[in-house]
Amino acid sequence: MGEAIPKGVKDMWDKWNIRGLVIYSLLLQAILVLLSPNRKRSPRRLFRLLLWSAYLLANWAADYAVAQISDSSGDDPEPNESPNTNDLLAFWATFLLLHLGGPDTITALALEDNELWLRSLFGLVCQFLATLYVFMLSIPNSLFVPTSLMLVAGVIKYVERIRAMRGASLERFKDLMLG
Repeated sequence: MGEAIPKGVKDMWDKWNIRGLVIYSLLLQAILVLLSPNRKRSPRRLFRLLLWSAYLLANWAADYAVAQISDSSGDDPEPNESPNTNDLLAFWATFLLLHLGGPDTITALALEDNELWLRSLFGLVCQFLATLYVFMLSIPNSLFVPTSLMLVAGVIKYVERIRAMRGASLERFKDLMLG
């Protein structure tokens, strides 16, 4: 009985899954950076659908890529791969943490999304732990300094997004108005 997915496709996915997910996450971030300033001015449904899809998929892509990286980090590199593969994976994990902070042009798609700041805080804790796990597995790391800087920048960016969401939540807004 034949397999549902051919071996060649499985091999290609095993080789390119993390690279493809990082590129996909970068593409979604570029869409958000370039198009989100125009979301209030454009009545076109296709434009809004593209932006909404990019907004929802951006976090998923980065989360999934970090999960794939943590799953594959610590493994022995393939014979044709560089021995510094784990170093590069640690850098990509911290880079994706920076992606999870989102672009400055769009913190939340709708006002209701700001109410989910506590969920975003929980996501930060989980993603930070997964990224830290990958980072710790890569030590000693030839990319230690850039990876460390990217980790700090990613945490700062993610905290900045959560603070903006919390500040824009209706509860905080009411407290400010009553005070």
